[in-house]
Amino acid sequence: MTELKYLVREILPHREALTNDVVNAILESIPEFANDARLRSLLAAAATENVSACMHAIALGSRLDTIDAPTAGIEHARILAQREVPITVLLRAYRLGQTRFVEGILELTRESKTDLGTSALDLVRAVALYIDRMSDQVANAYEVERELWVGSKAAQRQHWVGELLGGDNPDIARAEAALRYRLDAWHVAVEAWLPGDQDGAGMLGDFDRAVAILRTATHLRGEYLSVPTDSTQVRIWLSVPDSFSVDPRRLEADLLEAGSPVRLAIGARRRGVAGFRSSADSARKIKSLAVGAGMKAPQVLTHAEVAPMALLTENADEVRTFVAETLGDLASLDPRCRELRETLLVYLESNRSYHVAASRLHVHRNTVHYRVTQAMEQVGGDLGDDTLALQLALSICRWSHQHG
Repeated sequence: MTELKYLVREILPHREALTNDVVNAILESIPEFANDARLRSLLAAAATENVSACMHAIALGSRLDTIDAPTAGIEHARILAQREVPITVLLRAYRLGQTRFVEGILELTRESKTDLGTSALDLVRAVALYIDRMSDQVANAYEVERELWVGSKAAQRQHWVGELLGGDNPDIARAEAALRYRLDAWHVAVEAWLPGDQDGAGMLGDFDRAVAILRTATHLRGEYLSVPTDSTQVRIWLSVPDSFSVDPRRLEADLLEAGSPVRLAIGARRRGVAGFRSSADSARKIKSLAVGAGMKAPQVLTHAEVAPMALLTENADEVRTFVAETLGDLASLDPRCRELRETLLVYLESNRSYHVAASRLHVHRNTVHYRVTQAMEQVGGDLGDDTLALQLALSICRWSHQHG
């Protein structure tokens, strides 16, 4: 082990590259992580702390069977339990990480032409001991969280909501009794979540306040259903009247005044069990648009504002082709093209009034005229009577992450 200590000390500066290799190896093999931004982030944090802890322990000659799992690893396990990702997936991630970590160290020593001697076997044993201990601890954290989650009222609600959204023949009467929510009414689904820089501490209070603000702003007194999906996301259904409406900018101002960081994607108003599902699907797609748009997205986004774009969120390749064919050179990621696109879209939204567009953009009307002319030169056409395709392509760019 003495030789191994000095070997690991020499390659400590490479731990960031080793961590990246470990993360990439896991993402390539486990789609549950690769397709979820939050799980990818948690995985990266857990891998960073584990690689660093293991290498430093070996380099210092510490006992590997007494080390506690890093905080990020425990949190990763807890979130997987909340998301109902099987524990076998979590343990497989540790096995994959173990293999790639050992391979990475051996590759580095081979490149430096270091004579490993017995260090290779010592390395395999040391890492196996470390991963064995980490696996026990994260598995225990997973099981504790899973028991709490399954045993809670939130888990019961999750179960019945899952049945309503994905079940072939859900028991409506039992679902209504368990959820205490009528399903034969009009529904508006809402996706509520905390932005990425929030840690989820006090999450329930944040979401409770946001729901209260939402109900006050929309003058709702009826029942609602709130179901956490993990520690930073909540799904909400509101039982609404025919006259339901929401002013997103007023609601946004109310949230800001209350100091609430919660972001809201408000789905379409739909009726009955089918409406319960379709409104949830609408809210999910709107949230996808908001998350993709990043910081430029408003805190509150509604179905009425982005319905056409929300319908296209699951056909990304077709959307990119449509935008490129419709906008030509104006589809470029260049900041100047982004400015021209936004000016042209505001001009069209303003019923082709340079004065109104200038007021909305806070620029001179001549600036609007100049930008619109430049934009159409890049599109390679003239502004005819039918601008539906052009407006749709410009709106997609406004909300698309790819087009900034």
